[in-house]
Amino acid sequence: MKVLHHIIRQQVLRQNVDSIRALFLTDSQMQLLKGIGSRDVTSRVLASELGISMQNAYAKLEQLRRGGYLTRENVGKPNGGSMYRYGVTRVVSNLVNS
Repeated sequence: MKVLHHIIRQQVLRQNVDSIRALFLTDSQMQLLKGIGSRDVTSRVLASELGISMQNAYAKLEQLRRGGYLTRENVGKPNGGSMYRYGVTRVVSNLVNS
């Protein structure tokens, strides 16, 4: 019976490895959260600071937002359209600033 439980556990973990992996931050994601700290950023600001494209910066911010690490607020562009400002959640802020 122990062997059967072990095999079942292994199969469940194999099938859910991507979901499990998504629960943990990578080193680069943690550094990004620390870099954002208690300030708010846009993808334009992040792209400029990291020397990457705005699309890449947006993707990084959105991945962290979907994971629950960042909040997002639509502040709008001066000439119309959407512009989002991202900030760390209160819980994350306590973790990265400690």
